[in-house]
Amino acid sequence: MALPDSYTLKPNAVPAYFDAMLDAQPPERFSLKFLENLGFTSTNDRLFIGILKDLGFLNRDGTPQSRYFAFMDRGRAKQVVAEGIREAFAELFAINTKAYDFTVDDARNKLRTLYAGKKTDLVIGNIAKTFRALCDYADFSAPATVVAPAAIEPPHIEITQLQRLEWVTQSVTHPTHQP
Repeated sequence: MALPDSYTLKPNAVPAYFDAMLDAQPPERFSLKFLENLGFTSTNDRLFIGILKDLGFLNRDGTPQSRYFAFMDRGRAKQVVAEGIREAFAELFAINTKAYDFTVDDARNKLRTLYAGKKTDLVIGNIAKTFRALCDYADFSAPATVVAPAAIEPPHIEITQLQRLEWVTQSVTHPTHQP
C-alpha cells in the first residue's frame, strides 16, 4: 500500500471532524454537501474527505466502508481511527512500531525518505502535521491487529498432526539446496 497523499490545512480541526461524524447518521455517500451539513463549509474542510479515503473509512466514490461503521461505536471510535492510521501509514510503522509517538519533525524526516523525492517539502510537512493530528485523536492503546501471512498449505487441505510433523522433520533433515 502506498503512503497517503491526503492532508489537511486545518490539523487542529481533526477532532471536530470526527466528533461531527459521530453525531451524524452515516450517509449513503460522504460528499461535499454532507460535509457542509456537518458544519464544515470552508474549502479547506474538503480535504478531510481524502483523509477518510486514505484511512479506509470511504471508498473512492465516497461510500462508507466497514471501518466507518465500526467507528460509529463511540467506545471503539478512536481505536478504529488508530487502525486506519496504522494501515494508511504502514510504511512509517514498519520503520517504528510506535510511529504514533513521532513529533511533526520526526514524521516529516521519515516521510521525506519514504516519499523519495515524489513530494515537495511543503506537502510532506502538511502530511506530517496531519499524521500528528490524527495520532493525537486516535487511541493506540489496543495492540495492533496483525494480518497473518497466508498459510503454507492451502486452507482447503486438511493435514494431520502426523503429516505436519513428517513435513517439518523432512524440512529440517533434508533442507532444500539453495544455490
